[in-house]
Amino acid sequence: MDLHRLRCFIKIVEEGSVSKAAEALNMTQPPLSIMMAKLEKELKVSLFDRSGRRLTLTRDGEFLYVRGKELIASAENMVKELMEHNDGMRGTVTAGCITSANLFIIPDAVKKLREEAPNIIMRVREGNSSFVLNELRNHRIDIGIVRTIFEAEDLHISTLMTEPLLLALPPGHPLLDKPSVSIADLRNEKFILPTSSHGSGIAEEIVEACHNSGFAPDVVYWGTEVFPMLFMVMKGVGISFAPYNFSRFHWPGLPELVPLAEPKLETKLSLVTLQHHYQPSIVERFLDITRDVAKELQPKI
Repeated sequence: MDLHRLRCFIKIVEEGSVSKAAEALNMTQPPLSIMMAKLEKELKVSLFDRSGRRLTLTRDGEFLYVRGKELIASAENMVKELMEHNDGMRGTVTAGCITSANLFIIPDAVKKLREEAPNIIMRVREGNSSFVLNELRNHRIDIGIVRTIFEAEDLHISTLMTEPLLLALPPGHPLLDKPSVSIADLRNEKFILPTSSHGSGIAEEIVEACHNSGFAPDVVYWGTEVFPMLFMVMKGVGISFAPYNFSRFHWPGLPELVPLAEPKLETKLSLVTLQHHYQPSIVERFLDITRDVAKELQPKI
């Protein structure tokens, strides 16, 4: 159906006559009458009852007026939504991330995104680095946030945030009374470390620091999530490590996190996207917001 003809039909109905509608449409009456005749021929119905002096609608005309208004409104909304989608104001963004990113980065990023563009929907798939990278390569997510260090020709990897690694000690541990703690002080401790599902991560950095200090860490537990390992520290199973942003939590049941004096260990959150892959405006907008949020959360130490 020709939407221009439909709009003209609606204008005739609302103006009450062909002559008034023609004037409102800035055209003469004959072409408008011809247009309505073509519309009736196209639809194979009579839209107007022309038996009296006054122009009245047939039942088909009344039906077309109501549904036509809906159709025009829908078409206009579709164009508006398409423009908003192109401008990054509407649509869905799917991110894959590790737990810490879902705790610290995603909530603020989604809040800012919703403030700027309330029609955007956010989907998050949480998992380890291997899961996130697999989802990205299979085009099931738009972006990934991981902590492991790796290289891949098919991926674009950029540092999102760098955090100091803090030491988690059980309550009453003697090292809590020391003014500063070094890796060498941990020689006789039991270690609780996170495994790296892809590339190298926190554990590899800690193990290397221990070797550089002349000992191999006694690892009694390999885990995947920080919080369960911190709870194990509280139970006295051993010592562990956590990125700086975990110190923002002041929950009962979490151990005290203290800085390491020597060496100062760091961990990075990385933003990962597919190399040479077109990103819609909406995804680019979320990437910019995510970088801004990470910059605000970057420890000032």
